[in-house]
Amino acid sequence: MPFLLVAATAAFICTAPTHHDGDNIRCGNRPESMRLHAIDAPEMPGSCRPGRECTPGDPYAARDYLRSLTAGQTLQCEQRETDNYGRPVVSCSLDGENIGCAMIAAGHAVERYGRLDCGTQATWQEAPGVADARTPLQPAAIAPPLVPNLGWALVPLWLLVINLATYAAFAIDKRRAVAGTRRRTMRIPESRLLLMAAIGGTPAAFAAQQRLRHKTSKQPFATQLLLIAGLQIGVLLALVGLALF
Repeated sequence: MPFLLVAATAAFICTAPTHHDGDNIRCGNRPESMRLHAIDAPEMPGSCRPGRECTPGDPYAARDYLRSLTAGQTLQCEQRETDNYGRPVVSCSLDGENIGCAMIAAGHAVERYGRLDCGTQATWQEAPGVADARTPLQPAAIAPPLVPNLGWALVPLWLLVINLATYAAFAIDKRRAVAGTRRRTMRIPESRLLLMAAIGGTPAAFAAQQRLRHKTSKQPFATQLLLIAGLQIGVLLALVGLALF
């Protein structure tokens, strides 16, 4: 990302700071969004443009850590330059300690697009409820998130469980279909089979159709299952497109 278009040094007070990500700041007493000088934090999903080397790490953890440092505080800031997009690039400090240095020390950002004089930052006060920011790290190192994203970690487990359950449901329904009259009354509703496919069991539903020769031509079930699969593929392609662009 190119910087250093315009040199413009101007000191100001920043009240009620807010942050969209780990290197962005907006002040309650100023209208524009600004970028913190000489640091680069992980980009929010969909913000890393193709061809750009973006800082790895958890963007939400970086943003939340920065918020915890500045919440309810009044910062002393100084504009250093203006970037390619017309945003002021500012250096901000609290009680004489640079918040960009604190972000690097906590492993939520790296030094980039400029130089920071962080020293030891030995007097920086630890933000409540977050990791100690006073132990410096190497600028290129990014600490792993303190709390893993368990939601994404559970996705493969969910897909395994729902696909096993979907295949089993098709097998049970097939067995009941070829059984006696009493068993036929205990058939699994088609709406339930379609719901299981819709929440992730589509691969198992198609596999069961072909392997068990069950509901391959039953209408409108077969068409509805194809529509569900098409919708899921469309959503998946849209998510991939957002992640890439």
